[in-house]
Amino acid sequence: MFTQGIILVAAVLIPVFDIFRFDISELKLYLLRQVWSFAPQGQYMSGAGGDPVNFIFKGIIPFILLFVSLPVWGAVLGRFLCGWFCPVGTIFEIGDFFRRNLIRLKDCRHSSRSENKEPHWAICLYGSLSVILIIIALSIMSIFFAGLIIAPSEIWRQISALELSPLFIATVSGIMILIVGTYFARIAFCSYICLFGITQTIPAIVSPFSLRVGFDTNRSKMCTNCKGCERACFMEIKPRTMVKKVNPKCINCGKCITACEQELGKKNGLFYYSFGRGEIY
Repeated sequence: MFTQGIILVAAVLIPVFDIFRFDISELKLYLLRQVWSFAPQGQYMSGAGGDPVNFIFKGIIPFILLFVSLPVWGAVLGRFLCGWFCPVGTIFEIGDFFRRNLIRLKDCRHSSRSENKEPHWAICLYGSLSVILIIIALSIMSIFFAGLIIAPSEIWRQISALELSPLFIATVSGIMILIVGTYFARIAFCSYICLFGITQTIPAIVSPFSLRVGFDTNRSKMCTNCKGCERACFMEIKPRTMVKKVNPKCINCGKCITACEQELGKKNGLFYYSFGRGEIY
């Protein structure tokens, strides 16, 4: 979660430092702090001194190299990058945290519940705070990501002056809807839509030495059936259901490892990281 948080912060700061954003008002592309205009100005595209070679080497090739390297990462580490460094995954995990607490609002309608150890007022309080916090978190993230198509300085000016333009309102609202929609379709998105995930998944499946999560079948009787591994799994996999093939949904986040160790004790868990095939889920 810490590494994902760092990447998420870096992602929202990308438009602030003009690493990548497209100003929809000025029709200008900011790429690695170079400005390229798509408005008719004598040349169809200008920028970086008008040198297209400079644009290719400093703007296009670095992204191509990054994308081409993903299958190599997948062949060696599986979907480790998805589980530990994906900012989108961090957003989804934050959503999971709020969702678990929002469910408590259902219990708030009942005066008491014998199976719940928390006080009734705490259940209602946590659930209500989750509703407020999720709206705040969604708004902040949407405002930051709006900087990809609206100049961050313009966003700050509008917010500080409380003069929100229709473009700003529409952009932020659209991003909020996109985040919520993608969250509820996160398994399909991460498994079959995200190009970064797909380019790692295929090499991970065919690679004989990629990093995977294993299950110690020799000590399987120690399982207490707490289902902590299932609740912790971001991709809603049932880790204890083992088959002799790679599950393309697994992102090697290691949450099942942590959950099992919390139940059975440190270094006594049944899940572990290993390279190669073997017993995997």
